[in-house]
Amino acid sequence: MNREIVPGINWIYEAGPDRTAKFELAERQPDWYEPGREAYIPQCAYLVEGDDETLLFDTLSPASTDQILETVDDLVGDRGLDYLVVSHPDVPHAGNTHAILEEYPDATLVAPAYGNDHELYHLDDARKVADGDSIDLGGRVVEFHEATFLDAPVSIWMTERETETLFPVDWMGFPHLDEEALLFVDELDGEFDVSRLVEFHGRVLFWYQYVDVAKTTAEIDTLVETFDPEIIAPAHGLVIRENAPEYMELMKDVTRAIDEQGRIGTLG
Repeated sequence: MNREIVPGINWIYEAGPDRTAKFELAERQPDWYEPGREAYIPQCAYLVEGDDETLLFDTLSPASTDQILETVDDLVGDRGLDYLVVSHPDVPHAGNTHAILEEYPDATLVAPAYGNDHELYHLDDARKVADGDSIDLGGRVVEFHEATFLDAPVSIWMTERETETLFPVDWMGFPHLDEEALLFVDELDGEFDVSRLVEFHGRVLFWYQYVDVAKTTAEIDTLVETFDPEIIAPAHGLVIRENAPEYMELMKDVTRAIDEQGRIGTLG
């Protein structure tokens, strides 16, 4: 499944884990959840096409190998794939790396320069990128950034300059209902419920339970000022194409909500 976000940037979607049972059995179901509906935390990859070259950011999981290969082939056609960027070595992000490189042997594998365990993940021969590095695809330039909120030391974020799209990988993920797959956030019914973000960051990114609220809030202010994106394309959520900085601001509420709910294993 895929959808064009803007001309030249396509969103490739995998449903990811089915979370229905969790919400059905909860003592108190979240306001955004509708009983009887399936709920998922998606896994997303993004294809960026320039005038000269093409780039795939992340790979989906091995459960979707055929899907990612067919979708990329449909999108790039005879142009082929020039770059495969792995944001970090985790199954939903890098699980199809070898399959994609077998299909496109001339593609350049791109990996984060951060961390020192690249050889453990077959990334030692990849082109390493760090904060401020960029790739010109012809008419589109992608730039790489040190990941602020991450779940692996070998990790990178990305932006696309022309459209001011931010790809924050695991940060800003959230679950969605079955019929909401591949909808933009502005197409959802009703007001966006911040508890969706709390659900993902408080449980899937479990380390979020231990962050310093004041420091995290200040860092979010810095991110908003630094990126001020028009579009946010997360790895585990729906694409945000309107009022993107306001959704980044919501992450302050997420941090406070997780802190108020109690942080297991912490003192004070």
